[in-house]
Amino acid sequence: MAPVTEIVLHTLKPDADVESFYSAFSIIKEKSSARAIRASTVHEHPEQVGIFMDWDSAEAHHAFRTREAASYNAFLDAARPHCAKLPPLLFHAQLAPFPPAVLDNAGGKGRTPVAQVLFMYFAPDADADGAETLARAQNFVAKLVGGEFAGLTGESSLGWSVERDVDYKGEKARVLVVILGWESVQAHLEVRETDAWKDAVGEFRGAVEGFKGYEAFHVTTKDL
Repeated sequence: MAPVTEIVLHTLKPDADVESFYSAFSIIKEKSSARAIRASTVHEHPEQVGIFMDWDSAEAHHAFRTREAASYNAFLDAARPHCAKLPPLLFHAQLAPFPPAVLDNAGGKGRTPVAQVLFMYFAPDADADGAETLARAQNFVAKLVGGEFAGLTGESSLGWSVERDVDYKGEKARVLVVILGWESVQAHLEVRETDAWKDAVGEFRGAVEGFKGYEAFHVTTKDL
C-alpha cells in the first residue's frame, strides 16, 4: 500500500467563514492517522477551498471513516453547513516525491510560496497501468523545472489518482496530478505566455493518449 495525498476541492457558501470551516478538520487531526492536513482558498476562485491530506494509504483513510465513524460523522456535521456543493471533488493521488513539499507553503513563508495544481483528466483505460504517461509527465516536469523559466522554485510533485472513476464533465476519468512551485501567481501567468512554455506543454499533450482535458489553479496552503 503506497502513501497517498487525499485531494478535495470544496465550494463554500457565499457567507461561509473559511476559518470556521477549517476548524472542522481539527476532528480529523485529533482522531485519525493523517500525516498532514493542508488547506488553502483557491487564488482564482476564493469561494473554493483545496484540502490536501497525506495518508499512509488510501485504505488508511477509508479505515478511519469506518473505525471512527462517530468522529467522521461529527466532522461531516461540522463541515457541511459551510459547503455550497456536495459531494466535493475528492480523490487520492500517489504523488512523488512524497510527502509533497511543494504543498508546504506555510502561508506563503515556505520555499514555495505558491503551488500551481494541475488536474489532467484521462480516459480510465488509457495507458492501462499508467506507466508510460507517468514517465512522459516526469520528463515534462523535469524539462520545465530544469529550464530557464523565471519564477519556478524547483519544487514539484506528480502522480496518478488511485481512482479511475473521478467525474469529469459527466464522464469517468483518471487524474494525473502535477504540482509546480512558483514564487508568485503572476510569475506563472507571465511565463505561460512565452513560446517556450507553450511549446513544452504542446509537446507533452501531443505525446499522450486518452487525454480529455484539464483544470488548473493556484494555492498557498497552511497547516491545519
